[in-house]
Amino acid sequence: MKLIFENWRRFLKEIDTESDPWHQTVREQPAGLHDVPTRPLPGKSLKPMDPRDIRTPEVVTDQPTTEEEIPQVELSGDVLIHNAKELFSYFKNDDRTRNIFRKGWNKDRGPTADAVFFEQQAEQFINFMVAKNSIFQHDKIVKYLGAGSFGFVVQLDNGHALKIYVGSFIPDTRGTDPTAASDIERYDVSSLKTFGGTGTAADLHIYEQGEIETPFGKKWFYAEMPQLIALTDHVRSVHSPPTRAPSKKEIDDLKAKGMSEEDAQIYMKYRASMITRSKKERKITGGIEGEISFLKELAYVSNLVDKHGADAIADSAEAPETKEWVKWRLGAVEEKPEEKPREPIIDMVRCCINIDTHPRGDEPTELRTFVELLEQGDLDTIFDTKKIFLLEKPLAKNLFKQLKEILKTKTLEDIDDIKGANIGVSPQNKNVPIIFDY
Repeated sequence: MKLIFENWRRFLKEIDTESDPWHQTVREQPAGLHDVPTRPLPGKSLKPMDPRDIRTPEVVTDQPTTEEEIPQVELSGDVLIHNAKELFSYFKNDDRTRNIFRKGWNKDRGPTADAVFFEQQAEQFINFMVAKNSIFQHDKIVKYLGAGSFGFVVQLDNGHALKIYVGSFIPDTRGTDPTAASDIERYDVSSLKTFGGTGTAADLHIYEQGEIETPFGKKWFYAEMPQLIALTDHVRSVHSPPTRAPSKKEIDDLKAKGMSEEDAQIYMKYRASMITRSKKERKITGGIEGEISFLKELAYVSNLVDKHGADAIADSAEAPETKEWVKWRLGAVEEKPEEKPREPIIDMVRCCINIDTHPRGDEPTELRTFVELLEQGDLDTIFDTKKIFLLEKPLAKNLFKQLKEILKTKTLEDIDDIKGANIGVSPQNKNVPIIFDY
């Protein structure tokens, strides 16, 4: 090493004889300037580099950071510590809940992309929420009930359900309203009915609602309500397939591996049930959504029948100019018709995906048949025709009435988010659906 430095000094001394400063290895720098190439100052020669000035560059690693630090809080008391742990476990174990935290992280931006660092911050985020908001400080969270696009629901030890959400759906833009204005307004009305004595069994009872303070200033929201059974879960339980009995060979194979016959029977029944149910449940879920979609359209048409009469609705839907109007609205024709088609009474663009409007020979269209039955108040025949079998008839009739009432002030687009996951039934009366979110 000593020899290397001696050779380096000798080289610097020789190079200092160069008259062109750009060929010099080290150039004198004027006072006050740094890292700027310059000629030697008058009367001064270049100095050789001191080996002590040679330093290893510092390696800077990319550490994930956020624009703000989460304030540290100390949780005290059994309820607060328990609830923070529960919420954090839901964050870790459920992708939908994690996505809700991403949506509700900050006013301007989301959390770090680093998954490990995000989890660390989420734990601090949750601790802050629990420490700063009284809704988490009285009743213990005992169970995770499910999640949607904008929030998740947990069960409290007082028997109520607590919805925690970060915004609401905007039907017109298919976007998110971070102020959750539509949900808050709807829950306000429900709360007034609950405590004003005007609520019915079909109304969603709201015991308390409000805002949740978070570390970065973005408001979250909550609503405490009765615990409901999701409509999809209720229908699945009604239509769950029977368990297949295991074969003798399957039992013998498990016994050969050291399992008792009783345990082998239990295991095979469970395994067969899970395989069958997973396939069946997917069909049931799709079927439920189809039946709910049909009930929405039927409720929309029913309101029009009440206003205009059955014949006027059917004639309007079947008129030739209506077909031209639909083509024009859907962009199926490039050129605009010479005369703008007259808009029909019924919006054939938004409605009637589930109701056939095409002629069937000499028979009336399905729409004409249905509007006549609606005028007569005969829902049973309509349900039999459309094979409403997943939703029990009393439940389907009650849901139809609720949808019809909502559609007096809302459009089909407005209630697009009314789905099986957003409808519940009370454990006390499973024939009365309760629409708790849309």
